[in-house]
Amino acid sequence: MRQLYSIIPVLGIALIVASCWGRVLVKKDEVLHDRLIAFSGITPFVVLLGFTGIWFGFGKMACGPVFLSGMTCVFTLLGVLSVFRDVLTKRSSGVSGVLLAEARDALFLVVASVYSFFALDILWNETLFSLQFIFVLVSVVSLFVFYLFLYFIGQRTGIVVSLGVVVFTLTAIVQYFVVLFKNSAILPSDIFAIGTAAAVSSGYDLTLTKEALWLLVACAVVLFLLEFMAPAVGDGKKRAGIFVAANTVCALVVGGSALACFNTVDLADTFGTDKAAWQPLVSYKNQSFVPSFLTLAQRMRVKAPAGYTQGDAELLEATYAAAYETSVDPAVASGASEQFTDAKPAVIAIMNETFSDLSLMDGLGVGYQGPMYLHSLADTALAGNLSVSVHGGGTANSEFEFLTGNSRAFLGVAVYPYSIFSLADVNSLPKQFSELGYKTTAIHPNLGSNWNRNKVYEELGFDEFIDIEGFEGAETYHAGVTDAATYDKVLELLREDYSPQFIFDVTMQNHGGYTVGNVAQNLPQFDFPTAGDSLDAQMNEYLACIEQSDWALADFIEELRALDRPVVVVFFGDHQPNISAEFNDAMYTGEDEVAHAERIHTTQYFIWANYDIAGNDQVSARDDLSTSVLGAKLMEIIGAPMTDYQKATLAARTEVPAINSVGYRGTDGLWHDLTADDRAKTVNDLEWLQYLNFGSKV
Repeated sequence: MRQLYSIIPVLGIALIVASCWGRVLVKKDEVLHDRLIAFSGITPFVVLLGFTGIWFGFGKMACGPVFLSGMTCVFTLLGVLSVFRDVLTKRSSGVSGVLLAEARDALFLVVASVYSFFALDILWNETLFSLQFIFVLVSVVSLFVFYLFLYFIGQRTGIVVSLGVVVFTLTAIVQYFVVLFKNSAILPSDIFAIGTAAAVSSGYDLTLTKEALWLLVACAVVLFLLEFMAPAVGDGKKRAGIFVAANTVCALVVGGSALACFNTVDLADTFGTDKAAWQPLVSYKNQSFVPSFLTLAQRMRVKAPAGYTQGDAELLEATYAAAYETSVDPAVASGASEQFTDAKPAVIAIMNETFSDLSLMDGLGVGYQGPMYLHSLADTALAGNLSVSVHGGGTANSEFEFLTGNSRAFLGVAVYPYSIFSLADVNSLPKQFSELGYKTTAIHPNLGSNWNRNKVYEELGFDEFIDIEGFEGAETYHAGVTDAATYDKVLELLREDYSPQFIFDVTMQNHGGYTVGNVAQNLPQFDFPTAGDSLDAQMNEYLACIEQSDWALADFIEELRALDRPVVVVFFGDHQPNISAEFNDAMYTGEDEVAHAERIHTTQYFIWANYDIAGNDQVSARDDLSTSVLGAKLMEIIGAPMTDYQKATLAARTEVPAINSVGYRGTDGLWHDLTADDRAKTVNDLEWLQYLNFGSKV
């Protein structure tokens, strides 16, 4: 029956076509040019009628035949009127005619801008009508400037402006489906994944709701109004060439000014827009689509270093890689490589949420000893402090550094790669392991949309992503699913499939804040001399979480000792809790700013195996690393094949042993400012290498 009703829009198309023939009969002497212009206006309405007929026939419209008939009537009426739109208006000549035409066009541009603002949010944003006025203003003004540019490009007609309206309407509908199916938002980086999105869209139910259908009706009305935009004919009509040139100049001025504004006016600093990094959808809802999208777009720019050329960068990488090759013992490297090829050990990477050993802060002034099992683990292949680029949050940035080997030292503290870049062309550990025949799995017991992981993990090369839906009924502690539950999931994967596996486990239980009051069973009772009662309670709650993590880690490692297959574990904390900054400020005064900041940008790591790694005595050798080189160091220790970029970053450690978003450590053991004019040449070299392997690919 739906197929039968889908004929209704076809009748509308027939009426529009009939009106065209009616015009031919009425205006027999009309020149072909004017006739074609009149007929061109029916295009959007014929397309809309054809689309609704097909979509309704496939059952992809949440409406009945009555609503379909109403839509058909509207589209048909607008199509018929568009055929005779020249007789609906009277053009006046002279200065007054020009001014009236410009006023009319300005009004229609405002209408298109306001429509697009509402269209982009109304289908999915329940907070649309409670937005702050500044965000509404930024949205409408931005859209108006964009449409003004299109207006001049289209020679002061509504043709190109109409295309913009169509694009924003389609974007609005796509955004609705992205929210519905992904609980996420369209990000600037998604522009680079349109092909992938189109390829997988067939797996979703793309049924249009009545709200979406009403949006199509509103779009049709706006498109009809824009058909009346046409240049007025003045008394001294200029040649077409001059007219086109003048409009082109206007378009360049508007476009150039807009681009200059975009490059110089930081939306986050000027208008208080959120960087939309944690859960992009939340920020999109709070400040609307346009400001959120533009704010993220401003942070997509990765500039090439001064004097950079790809050829010189490739030569630099080869030089550092060769230096690395000559620095290693060939017998040790060969033994580890042969062992890896034969054993193909499972590799488990655990990034533990907010895990850090705060005993490094002079025992927090109370003799705190840190996580006991972590300190007692005596057979690690390597362990030490880890210089991370975030503090108190920004988990995904630590993931990014570990998985890709790139440092946020050269991206800026406001850049969140997971939210603003397409990482499909960037090399990563899961891609490397996949090429070695490994199955790659990411685990995170929370929403897959957090930090855009449900998209990014696929781009990074993971075969499977187990999010919160894979932990139904799991035990929880403090902020969520326990570390132990995620370790059980890892063990399950290892026991069910003995083929080589790379598993990346991002835990959740220790996530802030620390005023929840739900960890009383093992709550420490430290009275910190440098903190007030509120911070006392928060730090004790945090330390309780770390103790729980330490116990779970102990059980996990002991389970792996007994597992009948070779397994390697790299364990590290993503960042310290936000409260550590207040202890740092209270306990350490008057010291160098970079060194002071680095203390709270320090966590711990270790690399451990349940078998004897060739060339490694596994007696807890220590080396303080950066998150961005931890992956390369892991590959080196276990004898896995490394890229030239990984070899180069390890070779650079002879001059720059550690680097993060705060600074770099030199051969003098001191931390230095990244922005200093006299920074080490090796830092500049690392920036070149990173642009070659990351900046030029996003």
